[in-house]
Amino acid sequence: METQMTMQTLVVCRIGAQDYALPLNDALRVVRLPALTAVPDSRPEVCGLINLNGRHLPVIDGWRLVGEPSHYDVTNHIVIIGDDQDRAIPALGLLVDEVYGLAQHPSSAIHPLRNSYAGALFCGIIYLEQRSCLVFNVAELRRMVL
Repeated sequence: METQMTMQTLVVCRIGAQDYALPLNDALRVVRLPALTAVPDSRPEVCGLINLNGRHLPVIDGWRLVGEPSHYDVTNHIVIIGDDQDRAIPALGLLVDEVYGLAQHPSSAIHPLRNSYAGALFCGIIYLEQRSCLVFNVAELRRMVL
């Protein structure tokens, strides 16, 4: 009897010197860093709002999120993440240095992290070609902007 392997496609990106990933089914698209509008009294992780086709989306600063000093550059990218109820509706952006592309692997290749290390921000780690990628818990990213 054959067992069918469940595959998962991840968007692989870089913040600082570390690689990260998030499930493709949560990512709508990638855009270049446009002008950010400051949001007074927002959480420290929120670096501003972008206007995406007339819709204002909060943007999470990936560097601050992972404990690195913030910096913005015109070469940065924003991964647009969909709403948890309707994935086709943009909900927020995640500011990253670079998006490498997609990686497809068995779901079993994503290893859980110890709670002391992971907190709620990451749901696991995957090893891709001699490098490790921490996998974001997208539900936690959405909670940050509510």
